Amino acid sequence: MTKLLVQTDGAYRGEDGGVASYGYVLSRNSRKIQEDYGLLLEERATNNYAEYMALIKALRWIKKNDLEFDEMLIQTDSKLVVKQVKGEWSVKSENMRDLWKEVKELIAFFDERSKEVKIKHVYRENNVKADELSQQALEDHFLAQELKSDYKKTCPECGDDLVVRDGKHGKFWGCTDFPDCEYTENYEED
Repeated sequence: MTKLLVQTDGAYRGEDGGVASYGYVLSRNSRKIQEDYGLLLEERATNNYAEYMALIKALRWIKKNDLEFDEMLIQTDSKLVVKQVKGEWSVKSENMRDLWKEVKELIAFFDERSKEVKIKHVYRENNVKADELSQQALEDHFLAQELKSDYKKTCPECGDDLVVRDGKHGKFWGCTDFPDCEYTENYEED
């Protein structure tokens, strides 16, 4: 039996107009197969928005890549997301309703293919890597803000920001709208 573990986390810093980010880690049979993080630069961004988007980004990646598994366990430190997805709490915020709906549709997509999907609340100390990734996106953003004049880049394909990421072959510029936009370019240190 192939088991897929999905660990997600969202983060938010600032007052109104702050910055939100997401991070996720995917492991199949205890072996990491994918991780990603990025910024969520939308006016409606909040911590709860970031938590939902982390899960959505992970589920979209799994669907897009037609990942094989028999059972999926989603772990997040957002009690709100878990309780709303399980139907134990209602979705009162208009800001969250479309996100909740997309999560439910993605889970239904896997359910229709006889994949068992469970979602579980875990405490932050049991969600360390996803938390680190969401925090790294914020750190990257604030560092880029400090160096803005020389290092700000915009994706030529979709117009979102590019951020420096670490990959198998070193650092590279990647679009913050990944996986919807897969634009990358080489990163050269001065």
